[in-house]
Amino acid sequence: MAAISENRYAKVGGHHIRYVEAGTGAPVVMLHGLGFNASADQFAAAMELLSERYRTIAVDNLGWGHSDRPVTDYSFPLWVDTLVGLLDELDIERANLIGHTLGGWVCALVAHQHPERVDKLVLVNNAGLNPTAPTSPGEFRLPDRDAVRRSLERTFEGSYAVTDAMVDDEFKRQERPGTAEAYEAIVRYVADLNVRAEWGLANRLPAMATPTLVVWGDDDPVITPEYGKQAADLLPNGRLVLIKEGAHIPLARKPKEFTQVVTEFLG
Repeated sequence: MAAISENRYAKVGGHHIRYVEAGTGAPVVMLHGLGFNASADQFAAAMELLSERYRTIAVDNLGWGHSDRPVTDYSFPLWVDTLVGLLDELDIERANLIGHTLGGWVCALVAHQHPERVDKLVLVNNAGLNPTAPTSPGEFRLPDRDAVRRSLERTFEGSYAVTDAMVDDEFKRQERPGTAEAYEAIVRYVADLNVRAEWGLANRLPAMATPTLVVWGDDDPVITPEYGKQAADLLPNGRLVLIKEGAHIPLARKPKEFTQVVTEFLG
């Protein structure tokens, strides 16, 4: 089992993007979802297992974690360009992409717009087909330290030990000026019905030939499994795997089951 690296940074489009990596082999690049505390660290348990066979790279998307968090101007084109630009910076010509919720939406757009850069695609409880965002725009308050710990414990649900260092690191991220304002801007953008119509996946998935695995928690109350079935049905080379009690984030709650089906798919 390869150790996960310390934080690394690449400059993409004038922004600093944080990532961590582990292992060697075919590159597997992972992108998290919409939640305020979402980050590359949500993939830690899965990375430890996948790194036995692959070069695993988990990314803080622009606007999250330790990556830059500009206050405005977020967009799907920006996130797509950021992920492709990161591949360029890391000299990765083609990669396997794994995206969770909003990260799955972005990864699917990358596969749609840049199919030459993607070997295989894994969509995990992905957004882009659900008509409304699970997080509504409005005034956002930064969580206190106890709330940060509770969020981490809900994410991993006992599958991965939440340490004081993890809580301290996550709490420190939100102390940078403009963090709340940046997240409010992201949620307003993603929740905009015109944006969702313009960048939705329903009309894009049928045109995507990339082999795609759709993974869903069978009890996800946030983006329900019906959207996983819809995604797999729309994709020419897609199939759906449900993970029992995986809820909204099976890669963290059920990392062994998740990595088993992903490894079988990636080969």
